[in-house]
Amino acid sequence: MVLALALATWLAAAGAAPLFNAPDELLDPEKAFRISARALDGKSVEIEFKIAGGYYLYRNRFSFATESGEPLDEIEIPRGKLKEDAFFGKSETFRNVVRIRVTVSPRDAAKGSVNLKVTSQGCAGAGVCYAPHEQNVTVRLPGGRSP
Repeated sequence: MVLALALATWLAAAGAAPLFNAPDELLDPEKAFRISARALDGKSVEIEFKIAGGYYLYRNRFSFATESGEPLDEIEIPRGKLKEDAFFGKSETFRNVVRIRVTVSPRDAAKGSVNLKVTSQGCAGAGVCYAPHEQNVTVRLPGGRSP
């Protein structure tokens, strides 16, 4: 949000046309890209992003890791819609909702829960992109022992 506001201020000072009506109209990334997660079974988690109207996420800008920083190997991201993007060129993007399936390690599954760090990047259709944004979710898994 700060980067978007700084860019808008710089463009206004340079005499450029505004990218959007007012910086106050942009949602914070947590509100523009609401994350939730649920266990599908003892080793699979579904991460869901509810994307606010007028916003989108880039398919190739997701990354997933455990809280300790361990990357997750098995990730199923659906195909997005192709968009010719001013920031990243031809890109697949998601609007409204996207559900992503990740498989956790046997060690994490045995614990009964997993803390995930999910990084995503998206933009407002008004022409402002957010910096990559990290969000954390904790998911209880069936069959493991509780910490």
